[in-house]
Amino acid sequence: MIRWLVPLLLVASWTVTIAILVTPEPATGFSIPHDPVHLQGRDVELPRMEQGGDSSQRHADTLVLGWLFGSLLIATFGGLMTWSSQVRCRSLMGVLLVGSTLVTEAAFSAMCWNYHRQPNDPSDISFFGLFPASTAWQLYGVGLVPFLFVGIYVGFFRRQILTHEAAAEFSRLSNSSR
Repeated sequence: MIRWLVPLLLVASWTVTIAILVTPEPATGFSIPHDPVHLQGRDVELPRMEQGGDSSQRHADTLVLGWLFGSLLIATFGGLMTWSSQVRCRSLMGVLLVGSTLVTEAAFSAMCWNYHRQPNDPSDISFFGLFPASTAWQLYGVGLVPFLFVGIYVGFFRRQILTHEAAAEFSRLSNSSR
């Protein structure tokens, strides 16, 4: 793996974080007033809800930055996993790590895209199983993809991460420090 890729991804993550911090809050991103409710003949003022306006207006500036931030974090995680395991990208473990990173990026991008396309009318939302499409991508895609990384780590642990040579060296160092 190219040595400068992970530091470059970290610098890019900090740049996007600063961009998120200086982005102004959306004007329609907060509560909306409710009509008075009549309970037992008297008007009752309900607390304001933390939702308001058109979702595309509410997230116009933050959705792209959020997607970019999440994508950079996923790429950094995949890059660090590949770099720390000291494998070549052309080896089986390297290909699986890069592939899992790309699958995670695709699931996260699909989730953000579906959230962006989510209509304002709740009756128009498309469902995948029991959940709206963007929530389904979160649960079934982004939520389950980490098991790929765990499976790769467990499957290649003795062959690539803690080899017999590394275990013998650790044992030697441990015994020499006593």
